[in-house]
Amino acid sequence: MKDSLILQVRGDLCLGCGLCTETCPRQAISLQSGLAQIDQNRCNHCGLCLNVCPQGAIMELTPVSRRELQATVTGLKDRTEDIITIIEKLKEHQQRI
Repeated sequence: MKDSLILQVRGDLCLGCGLCTETCPRQAISLQSGLAQIDQNRCNHCGLCLNVCPQGAIMELTPVSRRELQATVTGLKDRTEDIITIIEKLKEHQQRI
């Protein structure tokens, strides 16, 4: 697993069943107020908890820098504009037919 990967529990999905706590080889997961909590300092990102959670309440997050996020959003905007241009050209072509 990537070093920058973070595992996080979605509280809205967690049932507090404890399967993840039993599965974690590093005891990085505990139940607090009926919900699983991951201690990032103990977690080795093995992903076993991802596979055992019946609710899919544990998710992988990969932190990105603000610059990387802005570059991705800009790239998506550019691609969207290109697609819109192509669609407009296709509409014009179809109207001429």
